[in-house]
Amino acid sequence: MININIYVRNPEEHKLIQFEDLNISIDKIRSFAAVAGAAGMLTFMSITAGATDTTASLEAISAVNQTTVEDAMAVSGDQTTGVEATTVSGDQNNVEAAQQTHKKVAFEYQQNSTVKGTGRVVETNLDGHYYASGVEGIAMTDQEWSLQKDAGMAMVEYFFVTTWDITQDTAPKAVNTFRIVAESEQAELGPVVQINIHKTFNGVMTLLDGNPAKFTTVIGIPDDFREDGARYAVVSVKSGGFFDILPDLDEDDLTVTFKANAGNGAYAIIRY
Repeated sequence: MININIYVRNPEEHKLIQFEDLNISIDKIRSFAAVAGAAGMLTFMSITAGATDTTASLEAISAVNQTTVEDAMAVSGDQTTGVEATTVSGDQNNVEAAQQTHKKVAFEYQQNSTVKGTGRVVETNLDGHYYASGVEGIAMTDQEWSLQKDAGMAMVEYFFVTTWDITQDTAPKAVNTFRIVAESEQAELGPVVQINIHKTFNGVMTLLDGNPAKFTTVIGIPDDFREDGARYAVVSVKSGGFFDILPDLDEDDLTVTFKANAGNGAYAIIRY
């Protein structure tokens, strides 16, 4: 048995439903994820096993329109936290029981896709779920038509961006990797975020892994990480332990600008 907080967001309503303090088996968790996926929802689970402090995140995304929860649904693992992918089957009764027994709390999940710089406001040009809250906004500033050309995409294919925070609690190995890189640069580690870039066509979303396109990205530096006279850069960590130091392309003390890669990407602001 484990303790779990489950957040379900219906993309059409842009709201989250939180089921608090559930104490259920892993089979019921899998069933819940399958049912949510069949309903076209995104499911975010914060899991604590036993009495430990180990927390993992799981994002279940349905890529097809299933009409029955008995059909097997794929639960996609979060590559940052190392949760393995698995295949599960739904059980409507388990979900209905949880809904009747446990308190539901609805709240808005705010987009964070506007960056306020010095004398300027930068809005993102790409659709997505910009849920990283540990920075003062993330904006993709290139025009979509130009990126479509760079990525070799058709005009009827569009981009979709997802962002979230990476923290010591949710992904300690990832944060420690960034800390080692920052120390090797004699710099201080700031906020770490995940930026995943997909393409969508006819309702199907595909991760742009291996695509050579680069995406001009502006991130607002948090107040508590700003320092007069400091210089900033962005660290990009890749699979296999490889990393790049991406220079700040703007001269604004409130922001960092860099070229993000297509597909999955983990990025950290560092301060010199």
